[in-house]
Amino acid sequence: MAMNGSGIKTIGNFAPAGQEAACVRNASLDAWILFFFALPLFMSPISTSGAAISKVLFAVVWLAGGYWRNLRKTLSRPWFWPLAAVLAINILGMLWTRDTARGLNVLSRLNCFLIAGAGATLPWDRSSFKLIVRLFLAGLFLNAVVGGLQWTHLDSWLPVNTEINASTGPTGYSNHIFLSLALANALLWLAYDFKHKVVLPRTWNVVLALLFFTQLIITGGRAGQAAFILLFPLALWMLYPGRWRRLAMAVGVLSIIGLSLSPMVQGRIRTGINDLSQYHRGNVDTSMGLRFVFWEGALKLAEEHPLLGVGTGDYGVAMAGLQRTHAIPGTPGLLIDHPHNSYLAYLADLGFPGFFILLWFLWRVTKEAWENRGRPEAWFKLCYMCIFLLGSFTDTLIWGFDNTLALGLIMAIPAVISRPD
Repeated sequence: MAMNGSGIKTIGNFAPAGQEAACVRNASLDAWILFFFALPLFMSPISTSGAAISKVLFAVVWLAGGYWRNLRKTLSRPWFWPLAAVLAINILGMLWTRDTARGLNVLSRLNCFLIAGAGATLPWDRSSFKLIVRLFLAGLFLNAVVGGLQWTHLDSWLPVNTEINASTGPTGYSNHIFLSLALANALLWLAYDFKHKVVLPRTWNVVLALLFFTQLIITGGRAGQAAFILLFPLALWMLYPGRWRRLAMAVGVLSIIGLSLSPMVQGRIRTGINDLSQYHRGNVDTSMGLRFVFWEGALKLAEEHPLLGVGTGDYGVAMAGLQRTHAIPGTPGLLIDHPHNSYLAYLADLGFPGFFILLWFLWRVTKEAWENRGRPEAWFKLCYMCIFLLGSFTDTLIWGFDNTLALGLIMAIPAVISRPD
């Protein structure tokens, strides 16, 4: 009698039938739980409802499979205590908020981070990571196909996406801000995978990169386009040292030139310049002008309530009060419920303690990825965190369902996976 590599007692070359069957069942369950964990990333570019349902399915399988018994693993992750502090201060902020309904809505977004704790209990190996990235890319690919049908006006047989308009372009079924950030994230990953061939062969990396880049430049998500311009050359500089660096930087420069030549991008740039001009003339009723009003109001609220803030989710009510007293410009007919900036959202709602807790949380997640950036799983996490950090300057991503769900999922991936496929 001996022990095999799995720790199962064997007689000769055979394991007892019951133990062997249990081992097979466990391996099958592990495969399914990791599939359900990755499914929300596949669904997010296609359907928000689908992503929410996928999250519930994962929770059911996770509970039924007994993975909750491994929750102690979560304590060892570097983001655990910062995340606990984020959850705690938002719950405490409900004590002094005046907008209970909005506060509960903010708390409901935070449950997306609970998936990070659940994900930390899973049996991670390199094949699990590959599955997540492939499903993420597959969801974007399917959305790009739908976007292509919209672009060519062949989508009459598809359900209508009510968000489609002249300024957002062929976004498929995705929110244009989330999609632009996801496309930028995918392009940063494909630059890594083209070199290392971890998830896909180089041919597929090139095909997907061209497809996603095309969709990025013909859709209206300025946040993702700006993140791509800032991060893509930096990523190539890091990935391709030595004699390949000049060629890599040439690719980066040509990509930025190609993006800048897009009529959609040029139109958005002209709109931004016009918005600034209108704002200086006193007209705040533009996309950029309204953001300036939202940011100004958040800073005033932080100045008036530096220690505790106005309460979880109370930003909209407090802003309405500032407008009634003419402390900031009015926005008649517009309901303001978030400041279009993650950092200012915490600064206004939860004061400087909440602001610094948020920075602590984001720093710990990013630091883990940066320190291990040479590994594929860490690079994937680092790409998303850089996108999230930049995008949070122009939108309240920390309160958005798709973005917080993606953050929770990607946080759960270990920065270093030691087990092979």
